[in-house]
Amino acid sequence: MTLRFLLLPHHYHWLFWGLGALICVGAGGLAYFSSYFSYDYAVRDMPVLQLVGGLFLIGLFFVALRFCVGGMASHRGRSIGFLAGLFIVGLMARLLLMGSEPVLEDDYQRYLWDGGLVASGLNPYKYSPDDVLNERVPYSHELLADQAYPLLERINHPKLRTIYPIGSQMFFGAAHKIGGFSLLGWRSLLLIAEILSFTALFLMVRHFKRDEIWLSLYWWNPLVIKELINSAHMEGVLLPFLLFGVYASFRGKFFIASGALSLAASIKLWPALLLPLIWRRMLTHKLMLLGAIVLSLIIGLAILWPFATSGLNESSGLVAYGLKWKTNSAFFPAFETYLFWLATFTGYSWLPVPLIARVLIGAGLVGVVLWLTSRPLKSDNQHLSHLFITTLLIFLFSPAQFPWYFVWIAPFLVFFPLWGLIVLVPFMALYYAGFALMNMDEYAHYRPWLALIVWMPAWALLFWEGHAIWRSRSCDTKNSSAL
Repeated sequence: MTLRFLLLPHHYHWLFWGLGALICVGAGGLAYFSSYFSYDYAVRDMPVLQLVGGLFLIGLFFVALRFCVGGMASHRGRSIGFLAGLFIVGLMARLLLMGSEPVLEDDYQRYLWDGGLVASGLNPYKYSPDDVLNERVPYSHELLADQAYPLLERINHPKLRTIYPIGSQMFFGAAHKIGGFSLLGWRSLLLIAEILSFTALFLMVRHFKRDEIWLSLYWWNPLVIKELINSAHMEGVLLPFLLFGVYASFRGKFFIASGALSLAASIKLWPALLLPLIWRRMLTHKLMLLGAIVLSLIIGLAILWPFATSGLNESSGLVAYGLKWKTNSAFFPAFETYLFWLATFTGYSWLPVPLIARVLIGAGLVGVVLWLTSRPLKSDNQHLSHLFITTLLIFLFSPAQFPWYFVWIAPFLVFFPLWGLIVLVPFMALYYAGFALMNMDEYAHYRPWLALIVWMPAWALLFWEGHAIWRSRSCDTKNSSAL
C-alpha cells in the first residue's frame, strides 16, 4: 500500500522535493565526514567502506529521482518559483561542499601546482614535480614557499610532466591568481562554470520545448556534485564550452559552435571528436566551414605545441596516459585479453597488444563519427542524438573510466535519461571500494571483478534499451513504407 500511495500522481511533487532535500543532506554529510579523509589519516584508517555505502545510497535517491521526474514531466511550462527552487537545491548542495576535504582524490594538487607555474610565467610542461623536489630546475624560491611544498609532495605520479592542455592551464593560472595554492580559488571557478553549464542546459531545454524538470537530472546529480565540487575535477570548466557550443549549433551559429568545441578540446582533448558533427551542418556555407576548420587547426596546434616542444617521452603525462592508463573499465580489459589470446593463437604474441587495442578503439570511434557525419541530417533532435552517441561511446570504450568521466555524459541525461546511465550513479561509488581492497592487499585480485560489478547493470540495461529503440525505429520504418 505504501508504494502505491507514493505513486499517486499528486504525490510526485512531494517526492520530488523530498529527494532534492535528501541529496542536499547527503552533500552536507559528505562535507562533515570529509575531514576523516584528510592527509592527517592513513588510507587504512579512513572510513572507506562507509563512504562507499553512503555514496551508493545517495545514488539510489538519484535513481528514484529519475523515476519521479518521468512521472511529473509534461509539456506545460514551469513557474519561475519552481525553477528557482530547482536551481537553489542544486546550488545549496554545491555550496555545502565548497569547504570540504577532497575525498580519496588528489588530482587537484596537480592543478594547483600547474596554476602556480603558469601564474609565475613558468612552463608547466617542461619539468615534472619530481624534478622540482630534487632541485633539478631553476625555479625561484618564492614559488617554492612553505605553502607550496606540502602540495608538491602530494602530487600523484610526480615523475610525469603535466598532461593537461593549454586551455586547462589558463584556468589553473586564473585560479592561482584568485586564491594562490588554496583549493577555494579553483572551486570558485568550478562553481561559476557549473552555473554557466546549468544556464546552457536551460537554454537547450527551452529550445527543444522540453519540461524544465529534466534539468534536475544534471543539476541534482550527486555524482556530478561530488566529482566537480568535492573532488574538484577539471571536467567542470570544460562543460560550459561544450554545452554553449552545442546550443550555438542549434541557433545556426555554426562558426561559434566550432570555436567553442575547439576551446573545449583545449581543456580536455576528447571533444575534438565532436567537431565533424558540427562541421557537417556547415556544408552549405563553404567559406564558413573553411574558416571553422582553420580556427580549429590553429587551436589544435596551440594544444599540441607545448607537448611536442617539451618532449614526448616516458616522462610525458600525455604519452603515459595514452599508452598505459587502464582503470575501472570492464570493456577494455576484456577486449585487450581477447587480442592477447588472438595474437598468441595466431603466433603473433610479440605484437604490442595494449597499443593495438587502443588504436583499434580509436579507429572505431573515428569510424562512427565519420558514419554519423555522412548521414542525412533531418533535425536538431537528430544532431543532438549524434553528439550524445559519440560522447557515450568515448566514455564507454575508454580504457580509463574514472567516476568523474561520467560528467562527460551527465548533461545529456537531461535529453536522453537512459536507465543504463542512471544506474551508474550509485554503482560508480563502488570504484572507491578499491582503496579498501588496496589496504587488504587484495586489489590486484579483485580489481577486474569490481569493475564488472560497477558496469554489468549499466551494460545490461543499455543493451536492453538500445534493442528496444532499434525495434521501435524498425517498426516505424516498416509502417511508413507500408503507407
